[in-house]
Amino acid sequence: MAATILLVLVLGGVAFGISFWANRRKPDSPTVPKFVLPLQLDRHDFERPDSKWLLVLFTSETCDSCVTVLAQLPDLAITNLHIQSIEFPAQETLHKKYSVGSVPSLLLTGPQGVVEWSFAGVPPLGALSEALEQLGIVPPEMGQQVNIS
Repeated sequence: MAATILLVLVLGGVAFGISFWANRRKPDSPTVPKFVLPLQLDRHDFERPDSKWLLVLFTSETCDSCVTVLAQLPDLAITNLHIQSIEFPAQETLHKKYSVGSVPSLLLTGPQGVVEWSFAGVPPLGALSEALEQLGIVPPEMGQQVNIS
C-alpha cells in the first residue's frame, strides 16, 4: 500500500513538473502585422497640397508589384484627384517619416491629410474604384473603373 501511494505521488509530481515547465514557455507571437500604414499625412510634404484629394503610392525601384500598380494609375483622369508616387530610395525621407516599410502602399487622403482609404500591396480588382465612388470622388454614374491586376 505504501508503495502504491509513493508511486502515485511520484507520478503526480512528474506530471506537475511537466505541466509547470510547459506553461512557462513564451506565448506565441501575435498574428497581427508588424507595420501599420499612416492615418494622416502632412499635405505640404507632397506636390499640389491644395488639391481636394491626394492619392499617394509609396514604391521602390526594385518592386515588381509597384510597376503593376503604377501602370494602372495614369488611366485615372479625375480633376480633383492628384496622384503622386514616392519612390524608395530616391525619396527615402518620406518613407521614413511615415514609417512605410511595405511597398506598394496606397494612401488616399482628403483636404486635411486624413487617410480615408489605404492598401498595402496590390489592391484587388475594383477596390480603388469602389473607394473612389464611396468617397464621392467619382460619381458612380461616371463608370470610372481602375483595373489593377
